[in-house]
Amino acid sequence: MEWNQDAKDLLEELVSPIPVFVRPMAKKKIENVILASVEGDVVTKDAVVKGYITSSPGDMQDRAVKLLKAKGVDLTPYEALLQQTK
Repeated sequence: MEWNQDAKDLLEELVSPIPVFVRPMAKKKIENVILASVEGDVVTKDAVVKGYITSSPGDMQDRAVKLLKAKGVDLTPYEALLQQTK
């Protein structure tokens, strides 16, 4: 599976606020969710956003949304997913 550079960079930015001692475990969990949902051979920024939303526990959902918005991600296409994961 190949990751495009935008996807790699976004994932690194999204996990950067997570405490260092749990970051590798959290990143691996998010990567597994992303890879399970990717159709095709390339992981895109869209797949990272979907995986990040899906892997954020219910009580962390607001924090995830806030961080994605701060990174300039338009969440309009993900509204249905956000409703499902609450």
